[in-house]
Amino acid sequence: CPGTMATESPRRPSRCTGGVVVRPQAATEQSYMESVVTFLQDVVPQAYSGTPPEEKEKIVWVRFENADLNDTSRNMEFHEIHSTGNEPPLLLMIGYSDGMQVWSIPISGEAQELFSVRHGPVRAARILPAPQISAQKCDNFAEKRPLLGVCKSIGSSGTSPPYCCVDLYSLRTGDMVKSIQFKTPIYDLHCNKRILVVVLQEKIAAFDSCTFTKKFFVTSCYPCPGPNMNPIALGSRWLAYAENKLIRCHQSRGGACGDNIQSYTATVISAAKTIKTGLTMVGKVVTQLTGTLPSGASEEEILAHSNLRRSPLVPGIVTIIDTETVAEGQVLVSEDSDSDGIVAHFPAHEKPICCMAFNPSGMLLVTTDTLGHDFHVFQILTHPWSSSQSAVHHLYTLHRGETEAKVQDISFSHDCRWVVVSTLRGTSHVFPINPYGGQPCVRTHMSPRVVNRMSRFQKSAGLEEIEQELTSKQGGRCSPVPGLSSSPSGSPLHGKLNSQDTYNNFTNNNPGNPRLLPLPSLTVVLPLAQIKQPMTLGTITKRTGPYLFGAGCFSIKAPCKSKPAPQISPSKSVGGEFCVAAVFGASRSWFANNSGLKREKDQSKQFVVESLYIISCYGSLVEHVLEPRPLSTAPKISDDTPLEMVTCPRASWTLVRTPQWNELQPPFNANHPLLLAADAVQYYQYLLAG
Repeated sequence: CPGTMATESPRRPSRCTGGVVVRPQAATEQSYMESVVTFLQDVVPQAYSGTPPEEKEKIVWVRFENADLNDTSRNMEFHEIHSTGNEPPLLLMIGYSDGMQVWSIPISGEAQELFSVRHGPVRAARILPAPQISAQKCDNFAEKRPLLGVCKSIGSSGTSPPYCCVDLYSLRTGDMVKSIQFKTPIYDLHCNKRILVVVLQEKIAAFDSCTFTKKFFVTSCYPCPGPNMNPIALGSRWLAYAENKLIRCHQSRGGACGDNIQSYTATVISAAKTIKTGLTMVGKVVTQLTGTLPSGASEEEILAHSNLRRSPLVPGIVTIIDTETVAEGQVLVSEDSDSDGIVAHFPAHEKPICCMAFNPSGMLLVTTDTLGHDFHVFQILTHPWSSSQSAVHHLYTLHRGETEAKVQDISFSHDCRWVVVSTLRGTSHVFPINPYGGQPCVRTHMSPRVVNRMSRFQKSAGLEEIEQELTSKQGGRCSPVPGLSSSPSGSPLHGKLNSQDTYNNFTNNNPGNPRLLPLPSLTVVLPLAQIKQPMTLGTITKRTGPYLFGAGCFSIKAPCKSKPAPQISPSKSVGGEFCVAAVFGASRSWFANNSGLKREKDQSKQFVVESLYIISCYGSLVEHVLEPRPLSTAPKISDDTPLEMVTCPRASWTLVRTPQWNELQPPFNANHPLLLAADAVQYYQYLLAG
């Protein structure tokens, strides 16, 4: 968009969309006394100027979105991304207590408001990507796209219960083109170029992206107390959800092999939980006999009690289905059903699953449970025959800590070497991983590109064959904790696999086949950085900026220079819960730090890791620069030296809406970024379809 910005204000109107443009501000350190003054000015402004503070709207949820605007595979604008230096923009959605807002942050660094409405609370919203078409399959809504799917408190009909319908609006014309009604509340929406998925408490309904007719539905989901009532993960083709039973005939080879983390504190906590379980066992037995629950029962106990009456459910089971080959109608995983469309079926945790996410390629799946101590990274290897012949390799256990925390967001870097997991406590944990497994080290994560699993020296020395031979003799996975079993059968979860291994093991053990035993070794990884949200005295904390932790030696790094964003009351302040979302992307802080310079084409490539962008319930988007380096306490630096990380906030954008802002509603002009992106992707789709 043309135009310049006044240096004294970070905001100005956009000439393309008519919305607001926010310029990045350099993140600088603010002393403790200055933060106290800022807090007093926000809370008691009359003591200084006698004028009320700028009122900000309450944020309920935040989310980074994938749509046509940043689709690097189908938007031809990004096909020559490495030669032109062009990068896809970040697409951010903010849900308020009254309405929602959409932002785009291009590589120029100026955040651009694309959409803003006030029509009551919005529980979930998605910008639907252009569907995949072919010569036999046409898009019935091609002239209306792009489409926005919204689940709000009051639907289009006005007669349905709250949050029980999905309304699809055209951003080109402003008309509502479709309304999908349900009898029970909707909790989330997911979409890709094939389907639109509507998530209910114990049900999943999928609709074709071209016609929005029902394609299939799942009714065997295991519900979670929250924050995701029914956690799912939707990739480009696969859909993963929490199954309520483990069906032996469909069970895949592998799965979780236990959390091999044990310390003195964990042992004490485990013993305390065991005592508590014993003391409450009598009460639970009486409850089951009488069919009643005490008045002070928790939400999880009530949920478990209601499920107990129907059938004995098994928590922690994951089922992955292929949305292209699965049959229409109900998807049922049972002993009497076939395995058509079922990619994998395996145990992932012992507790109910809380959150899941696929990596960009769809081959890795990260799962978390309700405790939030450990996050599991699985590699999915499919088999054309059935899910029972597929292999699920447990590559990593990402150990967050020994206190309970609920996970709300998971994000991969584009090269799948980094994972960031954000909890409701407002902390984002950064973990290093490899797409093929193994211990992260200097060789694997200090290079700007993904390296092979074995180095040239290891291959030339024949160490690869030696490693396979040793792994075969040891029986597969080796526990990283002394005293624990080196066999997968030593884990309570793998105890469930014995009969399945006997059932499936009709061939000799061949290390060359990744679907057969031995399974790859499990690696336990600790976070290299823990980035907390900046808080002032208003949220009862002494920190004035994000503090960073080194995972290698658990040492607290010095706080980087940062300026706390303007503070407002958190949207989920009860119990210290804060909505947070994170995403990796190219650096956009060059303008904030060098306002008089032009951006170099290769400037975003000077860092080994992409920048990490974190948006919180305060409405402040912060870019964090991540710099991994060899462990400072290592006596000698080599390829196998462990890592530590230095991270620093570089720029921030204040995106929270105020009541004085005007709404930005469709119909939009033809030069609106969302419309231009939809046209480009649809044109590319027509070229592919002939």
